[in-house]
Amino acid sequence: MSKPKSKIAEYFPHFAKGGRTIYILESKYGNDGYAFWFKVLELLCDTEGQVYDCKNPANWEFLTAKTRVTSEQAKEILATLASLEAIDPELWNQRQVIWVQNLVNNLSPLYSRRSSSSPQRPDLEYRSKKPDETDYCEQKP
Repeated sequence: MSKPKSKIAEYFPHFAKGGRTIYILESKYGNDGYAFWFKVLELLCDTEGQVYDCKNPANWEFLTAKTRVTSEQAKEILATLASLEAIDPELWNQRQVIWVQNLVNNLSPLYSRRSSSSPQRPDLEYRSKKPDETDYCEQKP
């Protein structure tokens, strides 16, 4: 039996020279902004397909717990990230889905070594699976 194809990333590049996103987050939110951004990137890497649905209450609760900010702070920082286009503004504003195209682009060397392709941006109809849905085929009697 072969090993299942991994759809997560065990690492992501953390460039030493920060760009405008980090500068703005640190200026507006201090270390909370910096930490929030990198914890979101870590969370995305550890999530299948590098996409995170914040409409799911359990996902939202986990995001705020992981980033150690209040729900209001998280919404404010994510709105800033969307306005900077660091996260996809359309997906965030319309569906509360976090998608970072630059992260996926930076992970392309990882996916090029795998037999699976890089994750693709979800469309606006994206939704999380319900707990009772599975990836298994239904067996017919």
